[in-house]
Amino acid sequence: MIGTQPPHESTETPGTARALTVAIVGSGPAGCYTGQFLAKSLPGAEITVFESLPAPYGLVRYGVAADHQGTKGVARQFDRLFTRDGVRFVGNVTVGRDVEFARIAANFDVVVLATGLPGDRELDVPRDPRAQVVGAGTLLRALNGFPRDRIRPCAPLGPDVVVVGMGNVAVDVLRLLAKDTGDFAGTDIDDEMLRRLRPAPPSTIAALARSGAPRSKCDAAMLRELVSLPGIGITVSGMDERDEGPVVDVLRPFVSTPRGEGGRTRVTFHFGLEPERITSREGRTVLTARDRNAARQEFVADTVVTAIGFTHGGAEDETAPRHDWSGDHVYRVGWFSRGAQGTIARNRKDAQQVARRIADDVAAGRIRPAKDGFRAVAGPLADRMVGFEAWQRIEAAEHRSALPGRCRRKITDLGHMLAVATGLDEHERKELA
Repeated sequence: MIGTQPPHESTETPGTARALTVAIVGSGPAGCYTGQFLAKSLPGAEITVFESLPAPYGLVRYGVAADHQGTKGVARQFDRLFTRDGVRFVGNVTVGRDVEFARIAANFDVVVLATGLPGDRELDVPRDPRAQVVGAGTLLRALNGFPRDRIRPCAPLGPDVVVVGMGNVAVDVLRLLAKDTGDFAGTDIDDEMLRRLRPAPPSTIAALARSGAPRSKCDAAMLRELVSLPGIGITVSGMDERDEGPVVDVLRPFVSTPRGEGGRTRVTFHFGLEPERITSREGRTVLTARDRNAARQEFVADTVVTAIGFTHGGAEDETAPRHDWSGDHVYRVGWFSRGAQGTIARNRKDAQQVARRIADDVAAGRIRPAKDGFRAVAGPLADRMVGFEAWQRIEAAEHRSALPGRCRRKITDLGHMLAVATGLDEHERKELA
């Protein structure tokens, strides 16, 4: 086993009660919050959190924008979860590939699916394969230092970008692309990927929202942070003078008086546009959209970024939860349960409700401790699993290697992560990866 955290030995003796065994699949905020609430409400339970990467925390580590370190700080709270007796982190183990879901379900009293929704939802319009289109989730993970081995390669975005969507993820994309390179001090942005994808801030970014401004799903505070960036111009179209709401209040000043004609990046918000098709013309990507009056507009860009939601993965992905990942004592939590809606705080509330359901089922006798849990599945996983102490070695190495002005430098090669966790040499590292 990678790391020094040993499998919990059974403490059962004749006459003692068997411990409830819980498997949580996914170590993002929904999974970790569920683990916290269960550890509190069911003292003595043995909780195993499975994670496909050597690093925990999912959305917190790789989804929350690199310049929102305050939000990422919740990871310190989750660290304390994995130092509690009875809670185990099992990293570098993918349920569905390294261990079948059926085996997990057969050997744990309770299974909680907290896998999230890692796939970008595709824009459902005709699309020329030569057009350059990238999902916002893929882009944000790349800028967040996601392991290169597990991410679709992204080409440079170019000076003219179109972003489709007006939720918080879209606003994250707009902000990260529009920021000056010097504005990333104190973050853990992947500097190499930032230079590759965006050597300089784009000249123009067009943000397209299918709904009107009053129905936009982004938080006004995040939008205010974006429009307050120095050096960018702001233009707004498609807002009606009768529109009301927090987003309208933020953008209203720019309707009649666009800001910053000479800014390094011009961000234009277009409301009430329905994308119709994406084509390619002379090496450029062209998005055609239709407004409320059925008039068509063309947006000629280098790249179209889609920020319209997430899915749990394709049918061909053996690691994506399927319909048969179910059972009497299998629970879903977080985005995987309710869809890609809500913040980390919403995931916490969701986790609390699911943990309460589980505790109520145990109290009512609907769930009885009867299965051996991790001890029953540990054998085949011993040579690849990353324990929590091993992850802490990876994290310490990332902090030590941080560039000036950065809080950490994430390791983006899985083999390198495992080498740091184990102390293996280069050859052994590649064998393990």
